[in-house]
Amino acid sequence: MTSDQGRVRTKNGFPRAPRVARSLGRQFGYLWATFLVTGFGDGFGYGAVPLLALFVDPRPLPVSGVAAADSFPWLVLALPAGALADRYERGRLMAVTNMSRALVLVTLGVLVATRHIDYMLLVILVFTNGGARAIYYSASQATVPELVEADDFSRANGILTSTEAATQHLGGPIVGTLAFAASKAVPFVADAAAVGLAGLSLLGFRTEKLISGPAHGSILDGARQLVKDRSLRLLVTLLASLAALQGLVAGVLVIVATVDWGVSKNLYGVFLAVGAAGNVLGALLADRIANRIGNIATVIVSAIISGLAYLVMATARGWLVAGAAFFVVGFAVCAGSVVAVSLRQRLSPRKLMGRVGSAWRGIVWGAIPIGSLIGGALADKWGVRVPLYAAGAAQCIVAVLLAGRLSSSLAASERAATAGEASESLATSPDKDHPLSGTTATASNGQVPPPALTLERQPAPTGRRLHAKAGRGPLYWGRSSRNSRR
Repeated sequence: MTSDQGRVRTKNGFPRAPRVARSLGRQFGYLWATFLVTGFGDGFGYGAVPLLALFVDPRPLPVSGVAAADSFPWLVLALPAGALADRYERGRLMAVTNMSRALVLVTLGVLVATRHIDYMLLVILVFTNGGARAIYYSASQATVPELVEADDFSRANGILTSTEAATQHLGGPIVGTLAFAASKAVPFVADAAAVGLAGLSLLGFRTEKLISGPAHGSILDGARQLVKDRSLRLLVTLLASLAALQGLVAGVLVIVATVDWGVSKNLYGVFLAVGAAGNVLGALLADRIANRIGNIATVIVSAIISGLAYLVMATARGWLVAGAAFFVVGFAVCAGSVVAVSLRQRLSPRKLMGRVGSAWRGIVWGAIPIGSLIGGALADKWGVRVPLYAAGAAQCIVAVLLAGRLSSSLAASERAATAGEASESLATSPDKDHPLSGTTATASNGQVPPPALTLERQPAPTGRRLHAKAGRGPLYWGRSSRNSRR
């Protein structure tokens, strides 16, 4: 995971030494290790919960309802989760939420083992686990900018996202579905053990406490920042639209796969792992793709490619074609998501990082259960393939409609950043002979004259320089400025 090796980079016209790949630090490694264990635990449930829902009530709408319950907490708990991530020490917060999740998952495993589980209990427990998970992921993602430099955001996010894909969506579901075939309670007990272990380990992880009192605003500040910043507003609108359309597919995927494509229920986790393999590759290559074609181009093209792949899945007659298209979906969705998250972190004020991130996830991830419920209703009325057709076509249309506006907005942010850097350079290196330089001279009579008018230093918007080459906007199809990291 190296970048920019052997290249000569410039800043304000002056050459800079090629960037040497560096470690992201021991604290990030600690965070990654606990993230790895948590991801494996979540993967057991990711594969087993849809099968348990199919076992409890096999109709499309109830099955999609369980899928919605898993992501619905983001819609209602995202803002409080972000406020918690900004107000409390994040290591301790992640530890407490993971250990709480372990108790919920043990309860689910016991109910399944004793055959006392029913549909409403399943929905309640899945929702509760999802709520605690929302707090955990809010805190973990808000910690990344604290542990690594802005230049390394994409690399760090790519590592965490690829780890999540490899564990939660690839390895974990395979083990979880095979364990479910042997004993329906085992995946949930294993999930509880993994997240509980990660929670205990996080008790020794310490981060900054960014907010020390009530005078730092409300939990709505993150949402206000998303609305106020045009680039953030357009970006979250695009991602939320795509997430809702992906929810159309997620809610009925287990039915389409096991009924129409001939995937064995015992091997459903393997099918999910195919998409997760695409997630891993997309997350690892996201930074390189963005370096090559640009940030917003990566997000837009990823949305279009995944939309076209959904259409291929909708017309597929067997698991082979559907699986290949699902791999493409996983690759495109994850590559676009990593770049979008990195852009959000660059555009967000540090003091609002947790609240902006949670408001973002509340809108984006909160759109998924809405899409899942709509997908279930569409499948009930017109057939299980209809949500795939609708998601594929609408995703391409949304991406094309928002591409131009998002590109122009990010270009404006780029110009503002460039102007800020130029102002900062002038303020820090004034010309001593310039009449406005602010130098203090002594007159011939020994009196110190009044200070000359000085140029006010304009703060550069740190982290907002999204493209380095002047005149080339976010959709520049060539080597991206993000190779020119500051």
